[in-house]
Amino acid sequence: MEKRYTIGEISRITGISTHTLRYYDRIGIFKPEYVDPETNYRYYTYDQFWYIDIITCCRKLQMPLERIKAVLDLHDNEKIVEILQEQRQEAMKQRDYYTRIVEDIDWYVEQNRRLRAIGKKRNIKINYLSERRVIYGRNKEDEVKYHIKLQEACRKELPYMKSIKRNYGYVLDPDKMKQNNFYPKGEYVDIYADEYRFAAPENVLIIPEGAYVCYVTDVKEDYADFEVLEQWLDQNGYTADFVIADEIGFQLFAYNQYFYPCEIKVLLSVT
Repeated sequence: MEKRYTIGEISRITGISTHTLRYYDRIGIFKPEYVDPETNYRYYTYDQFWYIDIITCCRKLQMPLERIKAVLDLHDNEKIVEILQEQRQEAMKQRDYYTRIVEDIDWYVEQNRRLRAIGKKRNIKINYLSERRVIYGRNKEDEVKYHIKLQEACRKELPYMKSIKRNYGYVLDPDKMKQNNFYPKGEYVDIYADEYRFAAPENVLIIPEGAYVCYVTDVKEDYADFEVLEQWLDQNGYTADFVIADEIGFQLFAYNQYFYPCEIKVLLSVT
């Protein structure tokens, strides 16, 4: 009689746990050749070792169990190749997915590098900036709930984003700046898109292109030091009609109760 192997022997020889072998039996992927009706012991034969090799190879290809079962039921290599091509397509999607995750993490590390590089040197500079379209949550009069307004504005757009890359910013009340009051008229998020598919038109803000005087300052809650910027505007004959504040570096922790740097950008207009 052909030698039979117990489930423990199969496990010892192949390295596959008895728990896994019992599971394969239960779902019908790899069943023992014989089950003793009295003891319910499982017994396997020599020829069945080949099936274990096939299962092991398929598992290394990350094939789901139902696809492995289809392979085991076939004796046509052309059809098996078709199944493998389907698995290849899934693997390509996974590759793109993890490549994007690596890129996002690299981007976040770069955001942290930008934060460290700011230092104490905060000079006034003039930059010519291109037009931007951002999703904007407009704050109602005397209602400091701008982040809630932004989340409402972008709740249909952000779930479809594959990347975490984004930049938060604020449209500021220029009159409040004279008292060093950081008062947002609203908050926006820039996800680097020319057009938005799901955000309502009234929630899309166009930040105009033009020459902006830029100055980095630290913000905590409703306070920021605008004195250097205000002095420069007065000395050079400009008024602050349109002011935005771009947060420097996206951070994955709640930092609004601490000082965090923002680049204040004032669209230049002559008085």
